[in-house]
Amino acid sequence: MSTARKRSQRLETMGTMAAGLAHEIKNPLSTMSVNLQLLAEDFAQAATPVEQRTLRRAKLLLGEVRRLDQIVNDFLKLVRGHEVHSVPLDLELLLTDMLRFIEAENAQLGIRTRFSPDPAARMIHADPGFLRMALMNLVGNAQQAMAAAGGELLVATRGREHDVEISVTDTGPGIASELHEKIFQPWFSTKQGGTGLGLPMARRIIEEFGGEMRMHSEFGRGTRFTVTVPRAPRQLTGGAGTPDGDGTPAGGGRDGGPAA
Repeated sequence: MSTARKRSQRLETMGTMAAGLAHEIKNPLSTMSVNLQLLAEDFAQAATPVEQRTLRRAKLLLGEVRRLDQIVNDFLKLVRGHEVHSVPLDLELLLTDMLRFIEAENAQLGIRTRFSPDPAARMIHADPGFLRMALMNLVGNAQQAMAAAGGELLVATRGREHDVEISVTDTGPGIASELHEKIFQPWFSTKQGGTGLGLPMARRIIEEFGGEMRMHSEFGRGTRFTVTVPRAPRQLTGGAGTPDGDGTPAGGGRDGGPAA
């Protein structure tokens, strides 16, 4: 058996074990969540200082349990192989619907949206659900980067000979150059409370389409993520659903949940 094959099998085994461990963690978290909700309901009409303090603590613990549950969910999404079903897809329509969905939220955050579709980039092959998930992660990062002071979200497409580029740019504070190499690493996040799993998961999805994701950021000026998606089906082979040592597919390399 070749060294590459042995490594692939070892990574697959580690991924299976990690997923099993995550499921074991989710079970007690679910029990804790239910009981904390019941406890909060019991003290919903808290009158005495002790009851009010108990209610605050129950709500605090419930929030932490939910945060841990989200971390486990993101981890499971990262270690599982995605069943990608690429189909002919109207990219312009998908992006228009996605931006319409976040329109009200952007208005509240003081974010202006500019969409520049290239007619030559309209039709691609991708899984619409997974592509939207990956792009929503990038948009969510942009929103949180600009949440404090507002700004401009620029989404653009560009057609090339064999693939299509999708760029998501924000005018937020940008990312310091010394952090650029870490941005796609699992568990690394530049936001408080971030899991650091959103961007690795998003890049993994794009790579399973046979595409790629890149980042360019200038500190103090903003950040741009560029996604390349093939025009025709180009599914990766040889363990695309198996995480590499850094939590991304073999051959691949801000956060998820959103916002670095």
